[in-house]
Amino acid sequence: MEPGGVGPRETRLTRDAYRIPADQKTDASINEVIRLLYSNLRAAPTEPFIREPNGSHIELPPNPRYKKKLGSEILILDLETRPLKSTEDFRKGEYNWRNINHVSGGIFNHYTYALIHGYDYKFIHASEFEDRHATWIKPSALANHIRDYKFIVFLDADAAFRFLHVPVEWMLNYWDIKSHHSFVMAKDPWDPKEPQYNSDRFNRTYTNTGFMVVQNNENTMPILKAWHECPEDVRYANCSQWKQPKFHEQSAFGEYIRYDYDKYIKELDCGEANGFPGVEISNCQGKFVRHYWFEKHNVKTDFRENIMNALTLPIQKIFSENTGGVIVQQEENVIHS
Repeated sequence: MEPGGVGPRETRLTRDAYRIPADQKTDASINEVIRLLYSNLRAAPTEPFIREPNGSHIELPPNPRYKKKLGSEILILDLETRPLKSTEDFRKGEYNWRNINHVSGGIFNHYTYALIHGYDYKFIHASEFEDRHATWIKPSALANHIRDYKFIVFLDADAAFRFLHVPVEWMLNYWDIKSHHSFVMAKDPWDPKEPQYNSDRFNRTYTNTGFMVVQNNENTMPILKAWHECPEDVRYANCSQWKQPKFHEQSAFGEYIRYDYDKYIKELDCGEANGFPGVEISNCQGKFVRHYWFEKHNVKTDFRENIMNALTLPIQKIFSENTGGVIVQQEENVIHS
């Protein structure tokens, strides 16, 4: 499926990056508000299981590798050539949650997730290429920041963390990510009725670049450099064919890059970190990360449900424990004189 997180620019912008370190306080301390809301909800990296909304459990395999929180060693990265429409509205005094689009909804999901777990966050406005699709900005942006972090977690704007309370470390344990894995990506759905749609020239299913975990190890920069330079047709003949046709940088990675670096790339089943509820092909249901190639408005719905769960839990606690005597027992349904 075509990544949806990077699109044509609506206005001319110079390159800029907005970074909010994990320990920096902002106006009205939204950092503290978010962390307080999730203080009793956050899962530990070694939590035995995660509870699904339907009551079932997702169990963590034994012997987890990541036992401590990595905090600012992890960067949650957003990468856009588009300006945020919600920012423009806010500056005009017209911000309204109901009116923001899925792009802002996705960005808010990613930023909130970083606040909850104490990760670094960056929103990078990148300039567009003159000769290739805007999604080709991914390899260079990753390369320019991976040196400063142990992991970068990148998401397209139409992708979202399903469980805001579940940390990256827990997912790394669940997926058994080892030190030699430079890239973690989920496969795209594969439909036997259209076998070539999401497959490379060897009939191998593409991995989707809308969600990537990039680990800083000795193989990461060579992979990113090869990927970035792929359309120049120096190392990989005919890679320039993916400058514009879909799936752009994703096709180039699937057709060429992964075959040279296969053992350093962890490919997840589609349902682990791609797709969304209702996708039957490859059971692509978005267990941990949802990628709404279609019905993109649901990015906002998922974010809203996560926030409302955290916000209403302390309210429910008040009614459950009758804090402040808000519940009064009326023994007799009569009017007292």
